[in-house]
Amino acid sequence: MTTKLLRSAAPGISRTTQANVMEYLRRAILSGELPPGTRLVQAELAATLQVSVTPIREALWELNSQGLVDFGAFRGAVVHVPTLAELEDIFEVRAALLPTSVRRGVNQVTPQQLDQAAAILDQMEAEVDPTHWIALNRDFHSCLYGTKPNQHLQSVLERLEDIATIYINLSFAHNVAKRHDSAQEHRDILAAYRVGDTEQATALSLRHIYTTLAAARQVLEG
Repeated sequence: MTTKLLRSAAPGISRTTQANVMEYLRRAILSGELPPGTRLVQAELAATLQVSVTPIREALWELNSQGLVDFGAFRGAVVHVPTLAELEDIFEVRAALLPTSVRRGVNQVTPQQLDQAAAILDQMEAEVDPTHWIALNRDFHSCLYGTKPNQHLQSVLERLEDIATIYINLSFAHNVAKRHDSAQEHRDILAAYRVGDTEQATALSLRHIYTTLAAARQVLEG
């Protein structure tokens, strides 16, 4: 599979900077438009997106640093292929860091941020475009970081969340009901934040990622 799958969406991209190219490719990967294992041929991407090869090359290296693109000796750049071992490692680290993030968030989040998170959930539940849903999902969780998040902690969690999105797509693709379950889990987490229940918010947040872990594990093992 190659990057020709992107041609139908190409007119929507901004043609100005490497950052725009990188964000476009990132969204295509996280939404599943570019599935794991897709070859990312620089010349094809440049022609499809109507930019030079330079921003394509720089964007692919940036995506490689984020864990979303792999470089092979013979295949060049490919969309990162998930593995069971990586799945377990990612969620082990997320589970270790999440309680600290939740505790800080519950103590710092404002009513305005909680209202914004609720509005985002309404949008998520009505959204049919997976690319938009993923962006909204990140926005929802960002609201819960509070007013003064630990930037280093947030950066690590967001990077892990990006890689985990590949696994989330796997679980959604094989279990359409999982997205409905995820929506209810988000509502429950938000309710715990509203009442300032750190213990409940932590338990629900951990349960939320563990259900995704179990669903993705089942797909990979199958």
